[in-house]
Amino acid sequence: MNPRDLEAVCALRARLHACPELSGHEDVTIDTLQDFLSYKTSLRLERREGWLLATHWEADGLPEIGLRADMDAIPVEGESGTSARHGCGHDGQSAILCGVGLALEGRRTGRNIRLIFQGGEEDGTGARRICERWPGLQALERIYALHNLPGFPVGQLLVRRGCFACASSGLIVRVQGRPAHAAYPDEGANPAALLSRLVLDLPGMIGRILDGDDRLLMHTVIGLRLGGENFGLSASEGQLCLTLRGHRQADIDALADAVRRAAAEGCAAEGMTCAFETRDAFPDTTNAAPVVEEALGLWQRAGLQATELEAPMRWSEDFGWYLKRIPGMYFGVGAGEDCPGLHTAAYRFPDAVIAPAVDAFAALLGIA
Repeated sequence: MNPRDLEAVCALRARLHACPELSGHEDVTIDTLQDFLSYKTSLRLERREGWLLATHWEADGLPEIGLRADMDAIPVEGESGTSARHGCGHDGQSAILCGVGLALEGRRTGRNIRLIFQGGEEDGTGARRICERWPGLQALERIYALHNLPGFPVGQLLVRRGCFACASSGLIVRVQGRPAHAAYPDEGANPAALLSRLVLDLPGMIGRILDGDDRLLMHTVIGLRLGGENFGLSASEGQLCLTLRGHRQADIDALADAVRRAAAEGCAAEGMTCAFETRDAFPDTTNAAPVVEEALGLWQRAGLQATELEAPMRWSEDFGWYLKRIPGMYFGVGAGEDCPGLHTAAYRFPDAVIAPAVDAFAALLGIA
């Protein structure tokens, strides 16, 4: 990446960092990206519902390649309510894709390149919306995306055949019993024991689903609420919030079904009712092995080295929605061994990641 373009992209990253916006509200961010690209490139720009498409078009009938970057910020809870902060590096990812746009100027790749600036990753809605509503997606021959990864040397490329990042899903179990005086709890139906049993039975449910396999399937109790603070009243309603996470979506679905079944059976036996809600569902981000092999060869020819991860990342990414429809690859770029963790208060995207990330994309497009 040439120094002039790098300077411009770093300045853009700083502007994006200064205007963080939550999922579904990325208007100023899109304005900023659109202004930069319209001024500095000849890319064809199309502003769509919650996202921006920038196209390098060479000729009709050529293969099409997609590159995607996120652009939303993470929510931060404070005394004055919920605000936004770029604590996951989406400001850097969008800047990197703009750097690719600069690199494409005046170049012939033999393909048409689609740069997808996507909103709504943090709440899991963005990629799915594009997959469902953009007919042009099916024309893509390949699709690529990356994430900045703290804990690895700056610029190190990190790949994985198969699952790169876990699937996850939030599950809420709501139980409605019957109130009773605290002196006569047997006259009511208190969900405390049922919800407690659910929590304690989850490891056994997971064990039966895995049946000795060493793939990841786990649960995290996010919240458990029962009744209130009226000491004369036995609790009559409760809520359990879980995050279910694993290498395979099928395992998560099986675990969610087991939880629902156990809750429904327990409620039926104790004269209570239950309801369920799924939130923040992310698919597994699973790379196509031939695409990974192809990428490793392209990087090697460009003088770039990649390291293969031993295990998938436990966090989730909505890029998996694209990979269920199109062959592609999600990869990592090291953000520094001492870089604070993603979503932590100290995290800030390091600009040193930009040049190696742009070079990695450029190699995949054959313009390195």
